[in-house]
Amino acid sequence: MDEHQKRIAEEIMFAGAKNKSFAKQLYFGDFDFSKTFPYPKVDQNEEIKIEALLEKLSVLIKEKIHPITIDQNGEIPDDVLNGLAELGIFGITVPKEYGGLGMSQYAYCRIEEMLAYTCASTAFFVSAHQSLGLKAILLFGTEEQKQKWLPELAQGKKYAAFCLSELNAGSDAAGIETKAVFDAEKNVYRITGKKQWTTHGSIAGVLTVMAKTKVGDQEKTTAFIITPDMEGFKITDPSLNKVGMRGTVTSNLEFNDVHVPIGNILGPVGGGLKVCLTVLDYGRTTFGAICTGVAKFGQERAIYHAKTRVQFKRPIASFALIKEKIALISALTYAMEATTYLTAGLVSKAEDFMLESAMLKVFASDSLWKIVYETMQIHGGHSYFTDAPFERMMRDARFTTIGEGANEVLRAFIGLVGMRDVGMELKEVLGMLKNPFSQPKILSRFGMTLIKRLKTPSIPIKSEHLKQERKAISKAVRRFGFGVIKIFTKFGEEIFERQLTLDRIASCAIAIYTSTAVLSKLVDDLEEVKGNRALLGDDLNIGKYYIRYAMDNLNSTLDSLFLNNDEMIESLSDQITRI
Repeated sequence: MDEHQKRIAEEIMFAGAKNKSFAKQLYFGDFDFSKTFPYPKVDQNEEIKIEALLEKLSVLIKEKIHPITIDQNGEIPDDVLNGLAELGIFGITVPKEYGGLGMSQYAYCRIEEMLAYTCASTAFFVSAHQSLGLKAILLFGTEEQKQKWLPELAQGKKYAAFCLSELNAGSDAAGIETKAVFDAEKNVYRITGKKQWTTHGSIAGVLTVMAKTKVGDQEKTTAFIITPDMEGFKITDPSLNKVGMRGTVTSNLEFNDVHVPIGNILGPVGGGLKVCLTVLDYGRTTFGAICTGVAKFGQERAIYHAKTRVQFKRPIASFALIKEKIALISALTYAMEATTYLTAGLVSKAEDFMLESAMLKVFASDSLWKIVYETMQIHGGHSYFTDAPFERMMRDARFTTIGEGANEVLRAFIGLVGMRDVGMELKEVLGMLKNPFSQPKILSRFGMTLIKRLKTPSIPIKSEHLKQERKAISKAVRRFGFGVIKIFTKFGEEIFERQLTLDRIASCAIAIYTSTAVLSKLVDDLEEVKGNRALLGDDLNIGKYYIRYAMDNLNSTLDSLFLNNDEMIESLSDQITRI
């Protein structure tokens, strides 16, 4: 990794953040109980508003949202979009002073989950507009920019788009080639370049566009607000044909010397990378809700078919291989829900959730892909024909594993971000060992961290029903923390280039975070029924099974940290590809 790459990596990881999130602390073998317990809830007034909005939305869904027609026609009808706008869905989290409903991230996820249960395309249409398109203005806009742009966007009078991807820049957000050159005489930035795969690109009234600008002797990314009426703005492909999510419009755009006033800059000049990545954090949270809604639909259909489909004179639900699939589908769905709303709670509490949202996105989309596969297997030949919804589910689910950051890139990111702070601390301590009395506070702090790793962290929950699960997660955190230290001891800074190892580290961190979400939700559920497990129905055992499933995967993954075929895999691939 050269110096330029290191600088970009540091900017992406927001080096210097003092407060470590729950997920980041796991890499130190530390379990911050206060960040994940109790399970987040909204207050009673908010809950009443949410239920009222969900009731109205359910009527709109029943009367007007027809997913088969939307998929076949490749568009969402105006009466659906107008209905969503009338309910305020396009501005759920936008403050009331800017024309929105001013509701929580939890409320937004509930809405997205309900929409996705029926039509993933419609849910993603809302997410692309609100989680990405207008979010940059909401988070980084000046008061003047918010007053100017947000009301019409929040009310669905205009749609918003987020323009990042290019021919040579996808997950590499720092690799964009669109240029913005300052024209001092006209006091504008002149933008030239091309963007591809922009959701809402051809129908948006407001677009957030990432472009490279000169900042001193460096080129840095800056975020701009562009409108389609600006001279030089061109739609080269209004609506690209896609595998799934066909109800959304995906476009290719071109900027030919577009003059953008300096008043349309979002955030500081050169601060666009932070704008971009922060917005994506929010989008990944609602991805969790969308995946959860689709998963619940699949779960219900899988269970129903397994109970009613008779083969060899017995329901197929009575066969062990089908039982295994039903158990796994149910466990993954429960964990997706638990993790989505735990992460939404972190957003509402203004916690650092960058790593958690990436974990949620990877886990939810990977799990949905597994659930769709197992649901189709349970339905057998019935799933292979287009008169059943599973073909559409499969096509839509495929997008979730690559949208807003391909899962492989995010897995490396999760490993890198978590490992970075540990590596910096170790590097600092190793430097101090040359003169151990020069910085006693650093050595003392490291000593305390090491003692924490030696101990199994406490998870102070009292329920006897969850004793084994609590212990399993505690042991996993301790073992994971030691694993991180051992990895650095062996590889040092070389670890940042060892993606297969980073993938394993990410898998372990995801397993702990999702299991913690499930444990927190189960504790909350048990408190709701005053400890009477019978009143929970199947949820307690479903959650317990997920934790066991996740911990089994974690332990086998940690076992393979140093005993694996990585060198053979990479060598073989190099031979095949001749690179």
